[in-house]
Amino acid sequence: MRSAALLLLFVGVIMMVVVAPVAGKGKKEKTAVSGTLQGKVVSVNGANVVVKVAKKEVTVATDDKTVVTLDGNAAKVGDLKAGMHVVVTPAEGIATEIKATSPKVEK
Repeated sequence: MRSAALLLLFVGVIMMVVVAPVAGKGKKEKTAVSGTLQGKVVSVNGANVVVKVAKKEVTVATDDKTVVTLDGNAAKVGDLKAGMHVVVTPAEGIATEIKATSPKVEK
């Protein structure tokens, strides 16, 4: 009986040491992927959109499944222009959605 309890305790400790860190990694990756990236369009080069975020530029890859909207209307990657504000989902990897707004015109 005592050896069975020790065996269960040993297996439990091994599970906590081996499985817990692996489970934590999966959750972190999902959080990073599901976030958004916000900034201003610097340029569009084919299927890639360069976005200025804070003080750095990030290249966002798109594909034929990327949904683009401009001021709430359906658009294409080629419709994006420098200066437009964009929200890209997800923050990493190929964009599934890009919501763009035109820059406000100064009067």
